[in-house]
Amino acid sequence: MTDILDLHGWRVISSNQDQDTYTIEAEYETPLEACPKCGVIGRLYRHGTKPVTYRDAPIRGCHVQILARVQRYRCRDCGGTSLQALGGMQHDRRMTERCIAYIEGQAIRDSWTRIAEHVGCDEKTVRNVAQAFIDRFNAEYRPRVPEWLGIDETKLAGSMRGIFTDVKNRQPVDIIPTRDPRAVAQWLHSNQAQGSVLGVSTDMHRPYHKVVHELLPGVPVVVDKFHVVRMAGNGLDQARIRLGKAAGKKTNLGWKRSKTLLNKAHRNLSEKQLWNLEMWLDNEPELAEAYRLKEDFYAIYDMPKADATKALDEWIERCKASPVKKDFREILSALRNWREPILAYFDHPITNGYTEALNGVAKVINRQGRGYTFDVIRVRVLGRVKQRRSPMLVPQSLGPIIREWYATRKAAKYEETGGRCESCFGVFDPEEMVWSRGKLYCRPCEVRTDPDADEPLH
Repeated sequence: MTDILDLHGWRVISSNQDQDTYTIEAEYETPLEACPKCGVIGRLYRHGTKPVTYRDAPIRGCHVQILARVQRYRCRDCGGTSLQALGGMQHDRRMTERCIAYIEGQAIRDSWTRIAEHVGCDEKTVRNVAQAFIDRFNAEYRPRVPEWLGIDETKLAGSMRGIFTDVKNRQPVDIIPTRDPRAVAQWLHSNQAQGSVLGVSTDMHRPYHKVVHELLPGVPVVVDKFHVVRMAGNGLDQARIRLGKAAGKKTNLGWKRSKTLLNKAHRNLSEKQLWNLEMWLDNEPELAEAYRLKEDFYAIYDMPKADATKALDEWIERCKASPVKKDFREILSALRNWREPILAYFDHPITNGYTEALNGVAKVINRQGRGYTFDVIRVRVLGRVKQRRSPMLVPQSLGPIIREWYATRKAAKYEETGGRCESCFGVFDPEEMVWSRGKLYCRPCEVRTDPDADEPLH
């Protein structure tokens, strides 16, 4: 029979379930040897027991509380009384260390209200435990400066924050309270970025470029490809809007509904979409010119640098001579002012795509929290450095065919449950979970879950 308590040094006396709560009566088997008050060893004698209730991590869909029989002692020398020291317990919070670890782990994944519901305690308790973990994380966290650094900013908790990422390995590096260039310079200096960074990818925010050139001389700064090609798409969109308004309200509405045909890359269009697009462009020469300019600009990024430089110059001259020049003035201005860092992409093909994606993740966390402070959001982003889902771990003891079947079932179950353990309802990464007996468990719950026990409550 599985030990439902699974705490070293503890002996279960009894356990019972009342609706959605497990109460486990247990005692700690290691006696107190020395008097905590006078320090004398071997002069203690038992002086009754004191019942103390501790909250434990949830299991089988139920809250868990441990009714501990704590041994009381009296010292023959000083006459003082003391309680037995309990292993695996955090006495000041009346929780097991396992429960504290559960709350800390879930604090970077789930809402505090939901964690409190799963544990069976007050939300304020979860908030206090989480805040202590956040303070400790912020005090101990030391960012690892990557070789290929991404710099960007996003609005979190009401202010613009600077974000640093490892764009090559697709990992978050750090989030700072402000995007001010002095703060960015301080971060680069304090983390000894000089000598570690081989290249920087960022947008066309000039203060970032100035800071990097001053503190990291010789390090190439690459303007992110996404920001540049988006300008070409914006030029086409501006042409569509201008020509649509001139054609009348009804025509403009139809063009607006069909703008996906223009914005989508030509190579990704279906045969039907290509036919509709060609029909459209055959009747609108200016829009057709804007579309070809957009597609030809996209194609430049697929060329080697020598060919790309020549093609870019030709594209600029052609755009200036076209009737849609005004619609593309944003990208023409960018190519004039940022030519060198834009072309640096062809020597160092790095993009800030992962940083932009991380911005989206941070904004989702910010919306979910509705009142989270910047420190909380920072930990919830940085605390899980693996933003991509890890591959499903499969026991090596299984044969190849069974391993494939196991991985498929486990992946399907992970998607179905949203990554939640079906015992404690916590959110976990795939490698932290086990598919067993048709259910998905986190590793601690899999150990503690009795195969012969009733199904978890939902």
